[in-house]
Amino acid sequence: MLNTASSRQYRASEKRKLTREQNCAAIQAAAWRVFCSIGMDAATVRDIVNLSGVSPGTFYNYFRTKEAIFEVLSQNLFEKIRIETRQAAAEATNAEELLFLTYRAYLDLLQSIDGAMAFIERNQHNVRAQLYRSTTIRGLSANLEEDLRRFIPASILSQHDLMLASSIIIAAGAEAVFHGGRPLAISAPDLHEFLTKFMMGGLNAWLVPVGQRPG
Repeated sequence: MLNTASSRQYRASEKRKLTREQNCAAIQAAAWRVFCSIGMDAATVRDIVNLSGVSPGTFYNYFRTKEAIFEVLSQNLFEKIRIETRQAAAEATNAEELLFLTYRAYLDLLQSIDGAMAFIERNQHNVRAQLYRSTTIRGLSANLEEDLRRFIPASILSQHDLMLASSIIIAAGAEAVFHGGRPLAISAPDLHEFLTKFMMGGLNAWLVPVGQRPG
């Protein structure tokens, strides 16, 4: 009897867990669609609830505000970017290739995620606000610093300058997408090539001896 009762309790617990996961996923999927179509500022909790199929009470069991779910969705996107760019960077054999592969992975990922470009375009100032306080973006910056250090020794670029360079590389990629529009006004291959050349122009001030720089 005890085993049977325990088994029933376990199944009930698993069912509740599955229901919670399904509800949360439905709310997040609905919020993503709403934020992509009209933006977070114009959206209401009612918009999200109506699209999700859950009740308002269920929504508030998971998120207190629309801003809270926007933060979750933004951080999830940032984490995907961090993982994808980290994997791409591992294949680089020099600083220029590192930038090229990283920017390419970043732009390809955004274009592969349904609604990502619309999410960014319609929520630019909110995404910016998330970017510069995000622990995930700080992790992305730390990863980039490690990768750059493979090719730029401390004798050439100090740790402080390396941190600054990493932040600027990330910011340039973000701003390029913010200003590129949807679809991008410039093709993704052209954009990641431009970003690579632009950033390398700055890094070459340290990497290339003065006498060897183009006139």
